Amino acid sequence: MKNKNKDKHKHIRAKLIANPGAGNEVDAPSLLEQAVRCLTHHGIKVNVAYASPKKECRILAKRAVEKGYKIVIAMGGDGTIGEVIRGIAGSDVALGVIVGGTMNDIAASLGIPEDVEAACALIAKGDTRELDLGQIKTRKHKKFYFFMVTVIGLTAALYPDVKKIPKGKFKEKFTALKDAVVTLVEHEAKPEVLLTLDDESKIKVDTMLVTIANTPLIASKNLVAPDASMQDGLFDISVFPDYNKAEVLSYFKRTEEENLIPDGKLQRFRAHKIKVKSTPKLEISADGISLGKGTCIIKMNRRALRVFAPPIGSGDEKSQADGEEELSAPLSPFIKPNKESST
Repeated sequence: MKNKNKDKHKHIRAKLIANPGAGNEVDAPSLLEQAVRCLTHHGIKVNVAYASPKKECRILAKRAVEKGYKIVIAMGGDGTIGEVIRGIAGSDVALGVIVGGTMNDIAASLGIPEDVEAACALIAKGDTRELDLGQIKTRKHKKFYFFMVTVIGLTAALYPDVKKIPKGKFKEKFTALKDAVVTLVEHEAKPEVLLTLDDESKIKVDTMLVTIANTPLIASKNLVAPDASMQDGLFDISVFPDYNKAEVLSYFKRTEEENLIPDGKLQRFRAHKIKVKSTPKLEISADGISLGKGTCIIKMNRRALRVFAPPIGSGDEKSQADGEEELSAPLSPFIKPNKESST
């Protein structure tokens, strides 16, 4: 009996970009071997490239597009997948995801299985979804694509120090933790942030943190945007007014592992485009990449990324009654009508 999947893919090559340093380094070789074997079984011819450090993934993904690959598969965690996305952005290449890292929020948001064989079968099935892709402009970065979230403020400031914390030696771990504590203590307690939504509504608020999310989950499966859809053309924005530093950190601790914590102080908005100005200038990061400080402009690229993924509702992403519906930003006491032209 013929393998239908094999016939479907027999003329299609796939580039598999794997980060050998992602996840459990002991298991990584056997998982990669399993992935190649499974994809081959489904009739997908795979060309494997190792990418370490992660920044090499973007270069390899761009080369795969230039060489005519129609499928690029990222095997690793969110960092690896994010770099591959930036490499194929703007092309018609379809992205496959095989979980292999410690941070797997993209797969969890989309409902992509963590089991290697199940993920390969999903790619072989050939069903894709056209997903939204965020783009941010800062003083140092004119066009930076992100899939999950942009963070302005406290957690963006802490991320570089936290990322340096090693898994092993106490001395290095203590030094990195000390740096993170110093950053936390010295961070401005009441910065003023001005958000302009879709060149119309303006929000002026004292807050040390703003998150602008495309996916429901960020960081360690923190459910920061429970209503986020990756096909509605809108960012889900969370503002944390009247929170002190301990409350911000406590909130994220309590929302770990996909838990939703009701909090009456949290303000939520939705928009296609957001301009953020802060005084003093706050740190900015997108998908865990530091992008400097100050003003940023964020816009949504509607359905700019094709991904092999199950239907909406399989992961943490909620179903939308109509993906084409234009939804306005919800009002809150912090919004002031904008009578002036947007700058």
